[in-house]
Amino acid sequence: MMFTMKHVLLSSGVGLLLGMLGMQLWYGQQYPGRPLFVEIENMRGETIPLLKIEHGNDLSQEKILLTQLRAGETRIITLNHEPGRGYSVEVQLADGKKVEACVGKTSERWVNEVAITSNGIFSRD
Repeated sequence: MMFTMKHVLLSSGVGLLLGMLGMQLWYGQQYPGRPLFVEIENMRGETIPLLKIEHGNDLSQEKILLTQLRAGETRIITLNHEPGRGYSVEVQLADGKKVEACVGKTSERWVNEVAITSNGIFSRD
């Protein structure tokens, strides 16, 4: 059997379409869950040397450390977590004291806002 340019192009097109379909199926099956974004704002008048965020679910436990969060600074982090499941935030201050809170338990949004003030840790859900 003799292949013409028409046969080669047709075979290439079919192979490309099948490859794209296969990639879509693989991507849909292998892609991890949607991330939860957490915007952390230091509203204290001093740098926070260490901030620890911990959360878990049925299959994993995650700990994120932020260092040197300056006064007035805002950082955005992502968690492998769903809204409404809650996560703990622990702040270690320069004088050695610790402040902690569990936040995000009532939020239904995929973006949480956490404010660290001189009065404690607050979530704007």
